[in-house]
Amino acid sequence: MSTDARGWAARLSWTALAVPVSAALTALGFGLVYGAAQTPVGWRNTMVLGFGGIVALGALAGLAFVLYDLRDESNAVREIAVAVCLALTMLGCWSALKYEVLHERGRAVRAVVTALEPSSGVYDASTEAVLVDAAHRRPLGAIGAGHLAVGSELTVTVDPRGRYGVSAGPPPAPRRWLWKVTALIATLQALLTASLGFSVAKEREPRPRRGASHPPVRPVGDSPH
Repeated sequence: MSTDARGWAARLSWTALAVPVSAALTALGFGLVYGAAQTPVGWRNTMVLGFGGIVALGALAGLAFVLYDLRDESNAVREIAVAVCLALTMLGCWSALKYEVLHERGRAVRAVVTALEPSSGVYDASTEAVLVDAAHRRPLGAIGAGHLAVGSELTVTVDPRGRYGVSAGPPPAPRRWLWKVTALIATLQALLTASLGFSVAKEREPRPRRGASHPPVRPVGDSPH
């Protein structure tokens, strides 16, 4: 096999290897999201956050070891894009699962605003409306206040299992388009990872040594003296 053929075979092999690596990362991300969705408090569970963070960092470090051991500055943008795609894929799965659960098991209840409080979010300066049920017996949580005032009544959707917070309005319809968008992002992630695999294969190819001299080319017909 010629040198060029071996080079192309190596490039295609690394490119093909990168695709299942990307698929494994996507599957891992979905598994973490699905596992968090099965806990009563979702990502707020300390163990879920810790385990998910450790596994995610380990997965990214493993991907870096496989693909970026000979990283070049030209690959930095694609590397960041792969990480962003993975994060967006996990966010899309979480949102899609939320709407699926609330559509299937969400319960519409009448709620009353009992207080308006500043948002508890670190980067959120908005106001939240604290809700209880119409009988003023059970706290339901808080939503964005918007135009609501103390004493306002509205319909909200509650997850009976407590995995998702209260949301305004009746149970939402499932948002199938979120799954499609998530699949497109995962496909983009696979393409970016495959291109990184191709680049790594090129970087691994042996390069001619500097200063190597080549014998002079003798014109046809000349004979050595």
